[in-house]
Amino acid sequence: MFGQSDSNDYQPFGYLGRIPLYLTTILVLTYCTCAVGLILCKAANGPDVGAMLYYDSAAVRWQFQFWRFFTYPLVDWVSLWFVVEMYLLYNFGREVERFIGRASLGMLYGCLVVLSPCIVTAVATVAPPKLPILLAGSGDVNFAVFIAFCTIYPNVEILFTIRAKWIAAVLIAVLSLQYLGDHQTLLLSLFWANCLAAFLFIKYLRGQIQFSLRNYLRLRRSRRSLRPLPGPRQALPGKATDDLIESIDPLLDKIAKHGIGSLTPGEREKLEEARAALLKKPML
Repeated sequence: MFGQSDSNDYQPFGYLGRIPLYLTTILVLTYCTCAVGLILCKAANGPDVGAMLYYDSAAVRWQFQFWRFFTYPLVDWVSLWFVVEMYLLYNFGREVERFIGRASLGMLYGCLVVLSPCIVTAVATVAPPKLPILLAGSGDVNFAVFIAFCTIYPNVEILFTIRAKWIAAVLIAVLSLQYLGDHQTLLLSLFWANCLAAFLFIKYLRGQIQFSLRNYLRLRRSRRSLRPLPGPRQALPGKATDDLIESIDPLLDKIAKHGIGSLTPGEREKLEEARAALLKKPML
């Protein structure tokens, strides 16, 4: 899969001064701009813009506000953890983009963004909760990008010579225990769904999943197309010999018109088979 993308897919969209604008850069700038804008609106006692952006299962289900599927990651507040999150997104997201290209990264990020709202909408439809389920922030999505980085470079040393795969495993375990301790099973499921989606997406791009799937589908099609073949038909005594002799009538006509030298090697072989069969035929 890698190496098939256009070379422009690995180039920046443009430059902001001397800063190259990759997809990861645009994501970080978008998040920072929205966070600062929300803070300024709140400080100025302006409209609550965040209330129209975060995911609300009731608003989606009853008021059909489907834009919330895509805007909830923009609802985040400036904090120390937000700064760390943006720094990690820029560093690890840039490495993922450098490896798979911006088109694949955009597809991965888009799938991660809509994954959690789709799961929550399905859960709210099957078993409606007493209170609406709300989602805000891009924490799980950006952490899944880090999982994608660890899937691509599992053995790279990140912190104190600790490999990326072990850091990912420790962080997943700690965050999972935190969700369990707070009895947030739904959020835990969404967290695991995002991590698993990022892991499988990279595996798919590296060809470690698609070939087995193709082989499975090809095997299913071949099994459907197989049909039992009829057994060999038993020829009647002397019937095969008569059919063989009759099949050389056109050859005899050809010899009469153009001579025996006009026969091809295949026709000569067929004529010899008929002659041998005629000699074996019992005389009446």
